Amino acid sequence: MKTGDVVMFTDDNCRYARWFLGQVGIVTHYTEIGQDGNSHCRVEWMTPVPYHDSNAKVSDFRADKFMRVDHAIDG
Repeated sequence: MKTGDVVMFTDDNCRYARWFLGQVGIVTHYTEIGQDGNSHCRVEWMTPVPYHDSNAKVSDFRADKFMRVDHAIDG
C-alpha cells in the first residue's frame, strides 16, 4: 500500500465496521511501521462517511483494515 492507492475498508469484525465497512477512499499518508509496530494509513473518503453526529471526510486506521481496490476487483 502507498500514498495515492484507492482502498476499501474491509474489516468486518472491528468496532468501526458499522460505519466504514465497504467505504472507498484514497490513501493520503502511509506509515510502514508505527509506534505500535503496525502499518497505518490516512484515508480521504470518496464520499464523507456518516459517523456518529458528523460526516468523516478523513480517517486514520491500521493498514490491515483496508484492501486496495484493484486487488478487490482482481480477486
